[in-house]
Amino acid sequence: MSADPAAYRAAEAAFWASIGQEPTTEHQVRLPTTGTAVRVQEVGEGPPVLFLNGGPNTGSTWLPMLEHLHGWRCLLVDRPGTGLSAPYPVTASNLPRIGASFVPDVLDGLGLARAHVVASSFGGHLALRSAAAHPDRFDRMVQMAAPAMIPGDQLPPFLRLMARSWVRRIMGVLPPNEPANRAILRQIGHGRSLDAGRIPPAFTDWYLAMQRHTDTMRNDGEMIGSAISSIESIRLTDALLAQVHVPTLFWWGADDTFGGEAVARHLVEVLPGATLTMVPDAGHLPWLDDPAAAATATSTFLQAAMARR
Repeated sequence: MSADPAAYRAAEAAFWASIGQEPTTEHQVRLPTTGTAVRVQEVGEGPPVLFLNGGPNTGSTWLPMLEHLHGWRCLLVDRPGTGLSAPYPVTASNLPRIGASFVPDVLDGLGLARAHVVASSFGGHLALRSAAAHPDRFDRMVQMAAPAMIPGDQLPPFLRLMARSWVRRIMGVLPPNEPANRAILRQIGHGRSLDAGRIPPAFTDWYLAMQRHTDTMRNDGEMIGSAISSIESIRLTDALLAQVHVPTLFWWGADDTFGGEAVARHLVEVLPGATLTMVPDAGHLPWLDDPAAAATATSTFLQAAMARR
């Protein structure tokens, strides 16, 4: 299935319309470390907040939460290879370098000295590596549930399968469909919200269009497969995490199958100045389960930095 950027943009515009907003600016940012051009959508006014998506996903995954988040300049990054950003192959050998420079590279491209960061999953992994190497580029950070490749984490079945090249080839041929996507959402802890009808249809429609009309699944599939096959060599260590002195809130879904409360509490013990909120009936993407609560928790935590100035 070939990419169709116009079709994807149409579906994305409908997703934005569902929250009564639209991006005010679209940036093309070239990352100095890799030379990759990435897309950043911008909406809102106020202190800058950089949003980093997990995988396979894109920056627009944050829209349900943004409907309730006001008073911030929100910058939604399509990671390399996702959405409408150019690909860059991530491997075990280059991930530490790419991760350490990712947030500074994006901020440099946007002309920003520093920003708050909100991140999820693999985006959270990159944010932690960047925060350990360049804490001066961060104000505060919110990590939504388990970052990728942390001590004690677990992988759901569909990700373990993606480590196999033949599975990725089959996934590239089979047409994406909503039942499969709902099954994946259940695997990562969103079964309660699916049963209660809390996952907005606009999200599921947009996600299906992302799979059909961008190369996100292929690019992130290769990245995930490479990462899983070398996971012990690129897992975040306690020693690296201890270097993250950026004030950080972990807003952690209690049903996140990547790691439960014990994993979360260990992470918070290792990171200096980190705090933890366990969110009941929420999974790996907890802003989907309760967008308004995610926005309130994020805004309250980030505003604390303003009060201290």
